Amino acid sequence: MRQLELMGINQLLAVIRREPEGSTLRARALRRCLDELIEVEIEWRLDYRHLNLGHHKVSPLAGMGEGRGEVTGCVDHVMEAAERYRHACRWRSMAQALLVHLTERQRMALLLAGYAIPVQQWAQPVLGDQQRMEAIKQGHRGLTLAEVCGAQRVILQRLGYAMGASGSVFMTAEALRNSAKNARKMLVALVGEQAQMVA
Repeated sequence: MRQLELMGINQLLAVIRREPEGSTLRARALRRCLDELIEVEIEWRLDYRHLNLGHHKVSPLAGMGEGRGEVTGCVDHVMEAAERYRHACRWRSMAQALLVHLTERQRMALLLAGYAIPVQQWAQPVLGDQQRMEAIKQGHRGLTLAEVCGAQRVILQRLGYAMGASGSVFMTAEALRNSAKNARKMLVALVGEQAQMVA
């Protein structure tokens, strides 16, 4: 059997369905699947939510050079929908369905804790405060939980929260860790239930 760390969400759900309740392998697969779903949600919020490709049916640019200010020919609605929703996937829908069960504070904690990826030994650390904030604004995720807690306002804005809603929610990294831990406990059971429904 492949290592759980190398498995995709579909394979992890198969392991969860196959293993009996209380199995160590099932518990590890549940945690790993939740990690992957959180990563899918973070990736979508950071990269894909801004994409709104295509133009409207009536556009001043659509028929440029043809003397008309509207789209020429028929609009292909299927192609339009395919372009708009090409990054949406069932794992993103599953992640959204799981996050609905949390309070806003728990949701923020879970996303912030998932955003933190401790720097590996081979990676070059960001040294000064100015450099660190610039790296965070550019999307650098090689941060400890304490660094994420310190930059939570910027990170939450990058994750799509409004400026007023993304004030200093967590005063310490420990408060952030505890809130995320409680949220994960609740969601692990829900992932197990979802695994039975997803085939």
